[in-house]
Amino acid sequence: MSIVQRAKNIILKPSDEWHVIASEPATIGGLFTGYALPLALLPLVSTILFTGLLGISAADMMGLGSAIPMDLMTITGMAVVDLILSLAMLFVMAVIIKLVSPSFNGSSDKVQAMKLMIYAGTPSAVVALVSWIPYLGALLSFAAIVYGVYLIYLGLHPILGVPKEKVAGFTVVIILIYVVLALVISGIAAGLLFATFFGNPMGSGALSGA
Repeated sequence: MSIVQRAKNIILKPSDEWHVIASEPATIGGLFTGYALPLALLPLVSTILFTGLLGISAADMMGLGSAIPMDLMTITGMAVVDLILSLAMLFVMAVIIKLVSPSFNGSSDKVQAMKLMIYAGTPSAVVALVSWIPYLGALLSFAAIVYGVYLIYLGLHPILGVPKEKVAGFTVVIILIYVVLALVISGIAAGLLFATFFGNPMGSGALSGA
């Protein structure tokens, strides 16, 4: 099945698609190279194209005026770091879900857990193509996150065999784990990016155009 068709199915008819996905043979490497990475490139391309080439910043999207000016190389570097961290977070989340799943009477299968996280991230990756649109982009990005949570809720039973009466509780646990992990990784990323692009005179000169 093509990436486009899979993305379309998981967004438009998720209940049916989860059952198809559950029985598909897969490997972690195949899931990453065949689906997660291609979709992760969408935010990368969007960031470079609209933020780098067209000069649309996050502040512009929210109508807050000009942000700190950055050159295309800096923006591209930050986008690549974000891509790497997002893929790493998918992997870590899948490992955690595999470990926690037996507590909710689900299976402890890393590949199945990886399927759940990778395919549930489809809406956010697709919406990244229009996330640069002022106001609407932010609204759609939030809606995509909410829909991703709903996809996890729908997928826990067919993918990991979690009993239906425990799906809601497990979904809440996954959300909490994701939020904590996102805060930790965001803090690390912010520190690395600041040190790399803002913490030395050459980086500051590049950012200011000097």
